[in-house]
Amino acid sequence: MARKPGYSSAIHEVVDRLFVYGTLRSGQAARSLMEEHIAASRPARTTGRLVAFPDYPGLVDEGDAPVHGEVVTLRDLPAAFALLDAYEGGEYIRILKRVVLDDGEETWAWCYVLADPRLAEDGEPVPGGDWAAWLGSLSWRST
Repeated sequence: MARKPGYSSAIHEVVDRLFVYGTLRSGQAARSLMEEHIAASRPARTTGRLVAFPDYPGLVDEGDAPVHGEVVTLRDLPAAFALLDAYEGGEYIRILKRVVLDDGEETWAWCYVLADPRLAEDGEPVPGGDWAAWLGSLSWRST
């Protein structure tokens, strides 16, 4: 029996997807960092509580508010995650989260969330859960 692409066995799925909601999104400051590891990308959303710090957002894995971003399919997972784990640093941990793709399909993806939810107290809530849109609205207002 042939195995489905992306599966390590007939039973266990290899999760090669990452949900990004901030500086790693398309058009944002750190996207080029992982560009060579991206096989595909599409709009998606998950749930949680999104806050903004001066230069980047943070996601708290609690609550049911929508958080908008993208799901990127990664290649060369060991190299990609070594790079991304180093970039995200100690303030974030990588967890599996349920995400909804733009066509309504639900899937699992890795996601970096704040390691300590108390860190969100220093952030500003992001209305609507879309950091890129929120950031764009701030840039527009300041001109």
